[in-house]
Amino acid sequence: MADWLTKEQRSRNMAAIRSKGTKPEERLGALLHAMFPRRKIVRHPEATGKPDYSIPSLRLMVFADGCYWHGCPEHGRVPEDNRDYWGPKLERNKTRDRHVKRDLQKHGWTVVRVWDHDLKGEMGSAAGKIKRALTWAAKRADRHTPRE
Repeated sequence: MADWLTKEQRSRNMAAIRSKGTKPEERLGALLHAMFPRRKIVRHPEATGKPDYSIPSLRLMVFADGCYWHGCPEHGRVPEDNRDYWGPKLERNKTRDRHVKRDLQKHGWTVVRVWDHDLKGEMGSAAGKIKRALTWAAKRADRHTPRE
């Protein structure tokens, strides 16, 4: 089905969608400050893929991913309108996310992507995801550290 909006209307709608300062991003910041009260937390660090937060001392980059834009397996969907556009667009987003993660990991960062729905309510699943990623990264680093 073709898009029912004109190009100008679609452009205006897309321009109105914020990429910074969203509620999930704010919740993620509050969670990180609660989890790591003594660590320096950088909001919108200059890095590949535009992460939402980084904690340099932990070599941690954290993204708050919207379920729609990043293809959440639980909530993501391709809209019926203009499927020929949205299907490939959302796939490109997922591919880009994988490349960004690999690039940051190659440079020694631990990357955590937290779904929008994980940042609602208690946020226990988001905190658990961050802790697991840091634990896994520490074990990986320990395996690669030369023994004396």
